[in-house]
Amino acid sequence: MVSKLSMGYAPNSGVTREIIVKYDMRVEVAKAYFDDALAEVAELVGSVHLPWNEADLGRLNYAAVDEEFRRASIERIRDTIVFAAEHFPTAELTVLHGAPYRWIAHEHEAGRVGDYELFIAGLRELADLAAEHDLLLTLENNNCYWLNAAGEFAWEDAEPTVDMRYFGCTPEHWLAAYDDVAHDSFKLCLDTAHACTYAHTIEDHAERAATLLSYLDRPEAIAHVHWNGHQAFEPEGRLDKHLNVGKGSIPEEVHRRVKELDASHLLEHYLGEDALVEELAYIEAL
Repeated sequence: MVSKLSMGYAPNSGVTREIIVKYDMRVEVAKAYFDDALAEVAELVGSVHLPWNEADLGRLNYAAVDEEFRRASIERIRDTIVFAAEHFPTAELTVLHGAPYRWIAHEHEAGRVGDYELFIAGLRELADLAAEHDLLLTLENNNCYWLNAAGEFAWEDAEPTVDMRYFGCTPEHWLAAYDDVAHDSFKLCLDTAHACTYAHTIEDHAERAATLLSYLDRPEAIAHVHWNGHQAFEPEGRLDKHLNVGKGSIPEEVHRRVKELDASHLLEHYLGEDALVEELAYIEAL
């Protein structure tokens, strides 16, 4: 049986305290909703999503080869970990996106190129801080980004770009980061939709399904899941989408193994109460 589910706190999208309590869930809160969460659901927070983009810095790059930009990025993330520990005492873990290793469209030249060793060092530093505050740091597998000829994020007539990539996208690199960080307060967060955007780089559908399952090769490394349905085989699935679990075409075996993980499970979407009831029934039946 899956452990208690959670949802991303977003009262303007219908994810209110009433819904969370009614279905006996917990919440994950991102920086944009800290004030609302403090007022309404502070004691229901199980996880905190750390910032990946800030107005003045753009995409945070804690692996940037530019030392000043790297330190600025790390300090923003550190500040959020400290805030979370002080204000959400029931939180058990934090979720962090990977860092860009190449992002040519970055607003700041200093944030465009990352280095793997700096990426690992940054994760270790943040895991040290998380440990000081009795939190776990988890690394979320990132999207594979698809662009069309006009340079727009798109699924139609699009190709995966080498110029906008993150560390921790492919299953091999994401799992390797777990071993390379090698920290007691560091584990992984699996995003099933992000995994699909990478799997779409594989033409053969059987191999694509096998790749999705390979993200689960090290179940002991995964502490948290951003659980979504997705179009695993249709071209529209090249873009990140948050469908209800059971919708789309992710093989049921993937969802079954996700359910079996000894991890917390976040439903990273809310499409109304009726859809939630249907989704919970699907999960129960897996």
